[in-house]
Amino acid sequence: MMTDQSKVKPSSNGAAETSTPVPTIKYPINGTRHNLGRVFIEGECLQGATVDVLNYDDTTLGSAVVNGKTWYFSRNWDEGTKVVRARQSLAGVPSASTEQRLFFVAPSLNAPSITNPKDASEPMIFIEGTCTAGAEAVELLNHDFSVLGNATIEPNGTTWRYGRVWTKGAKHVKVRQILDGKPSDPSGQIEFIVR
Repeated sequence: MMTDQSKVKPSSNGAAETSTPVPTIKYPINGTRHNLGRVFIEGECLQGATVDVLNYDDTTLGSAVVNGKTWYFSRNWDEGTKVVRARQSLAGVPSASTEQRLFFVAPSLNAPSITNPKDASEPMIFIEGTCTAGAEAVELLNHDFSVLGNATIEPNGTTWRYGRVWTKGAKHVKVRQILDGKPSDPSGQIEFIVR
């Protein structure tokens, strides 16, 4: 857990030196597998900090969205092994980088898809997609794999629809279907904004 204060360390000449603590990465969980598309990276930072998400070699991938003491970064990833870090700056003083966070991006087998809303679209209330004929259920998942709810499978058996009153802000969702009592891989994640 992060503290709200910068740390003060004595320098070699006895003067006080201020450093910014390292932020945290809470998600994705180290070593997890994700479908092609968006992967949501999330963590904690100091109030008022700016956070950069870094590649394995500390080159900048992009700036995170900071909301209070939490931050997130979302982007579409190509297939492969991914290694990220994060670094925060407060009052122009950067922290060291976090430990590496490893995750894998690969095509999923037997995953359903999301057809509406389109990735990066704005205020949509209904999410729709396709599933395999005979799916017993389609579950809408949050970025952290928590279940938001079950979709309604349409009479044709290969499309589904999920309606919800969404709070304002950026939303990151994916779906999985239940076939023969077993959950499939999740779909690729999409992001949409409710204003």
